[in-house]
Amino acid sequence: MNDSREQLHTLVDQLPEIALDHAKVALAYCKNPEKQRVAIETAKRRVRDNSERHLREHIESTGQGLISGIGSGSGHTFLDGCHHSSMLTFVDGKEATFHIYVFRGHMFEIIETLEISDDGQHLIRRERIKGADGVEQVITAQLPTTGMR
Repeated sequence: MNDSREQLHTLVDQLPEIALDHAKVALAYCKNPEKQRVAIETAKRRVRDNSERHLREHIESTGQGLISGIGSGSGHTFLDGCHHSSMLTFVDGKEATFHIYVFRGHMFEIIETLEISDDGQHLIRRERIKGADGVEQVITAQLPTTGMR
């Protein structure tokens, strides 16, 4: 076994039990990233499920309710009741990040994508924001790159 594999085995052996599932998912992704792609609808479902759990835990631990509660993947609920959860996903074959936010009782979703322009001169960041009322807006920013691909 080469040195890198031995180091990795040692690291995995030192992980606490609670981290093993996360390590397994990460290693499976590294083995075959194409097979591990999560479709946007699956990401949305996972993020909502996780958000609901985080928000329930917040309500139980603080005794404070929220005006709206729906959910997320990896998420945080802050002391003021605001919440953010997100998950990497794929939309139209491109990498994206799906976010759910609850801000002062208002829930909204964001699908964020990054790409390099065809000429390699710009980084293009898009956010498709959807409010609780279903209205969507797209915000696009283009930033110069070093020209390297």
